[in-house]
Amino acid sequence: MTRENSALIALEELKNLEAQRVAQVEAQQREEEEAERQRLEAEEQARRAEEERQRAEEEERQRLEQEAREQKEREERIRVAETEARSRAEQEARLREEQMRLDAQVRMAERKKTPYWLYATAGLLAVGLGVGGYFLYTNKQEKDRIAAEKEQERQAREKAEATAAATAAELEQLKKEQAELNAKQEELKQKLASATDEAERQALLAEQAQLDQEQANLDKRKKKSRPRKGGSSKSGSSSSSKPAAAKSGRKSGRIELGGGSNPLD
Repeated sequence: MTRENSALIALEELKNLEAQRVAQVEAQQREEEEAERQRLEAEEQARRAEEERQRAEEEERQRLEQEAREQKEREERIRVAETEARSRAEQEARLREEQMRLDAQVRMAERKKTPYWLYATAGLLAVGLGVGGYFLYTNKQEKDRIAAEKEQERQAREKAEATAAATAAELEQLKKEQAELNAKQEELKQKLASATDEAERQALLAEQAQLDQEQANLDKRKKKSRPRKGGSSKSGSSSSSKPAAAKSGRKSGRIELGGGSNPLD
């Protein structure tokens, strides 16, 4: 009986040692898996931070380029306005000088009792000066209006292009994140299928819940970044219709009334 008891005790101790060894191996395996998971998460966070930094740098570069273009265009408009103002001032100075010369001739003609046709010439010249000034003013107003319309069209087009580029980049980023999340879910499914320990299974289920939350957040971001339909076509058609209407209005110098069968029209 003593030998049998000692053998049973030794067998029990061996079983305990084997159970401890198995528990240590499983614990070590879980620690290694947890460390690997943390390492992957750290790498993913670092990658996302780098992509965010690059995107911020690209947006800043585009903003600076846009500001430089706008500054250059403002300087160009100022230069054109100054040139037109200088030309208009020179034209007015020449007209005043011509008017003064004609006035002097009229006064001299009055003193010499010259014919009255000089008065008519002076009046016609004054009328011509007024008409020329009016046409200069209307021409300047038309140029300013066309330049303003072109500037509005350019700003709307650049805004639409920037929005489309940002949306495309966001969609590409969402595709990458979706692919990575699908890979993680597939890997987690395999781990769940091969899990034998309840603690490991619970840890995997918690990780699966976290992935489900990430998937829900990703779906929300997809809905927010989904492009809207019909926005750009309306703006483009309205902006393109304005110059066409302006051109048709400039070409036609008549005002047509009626057009129906009513004789009062």
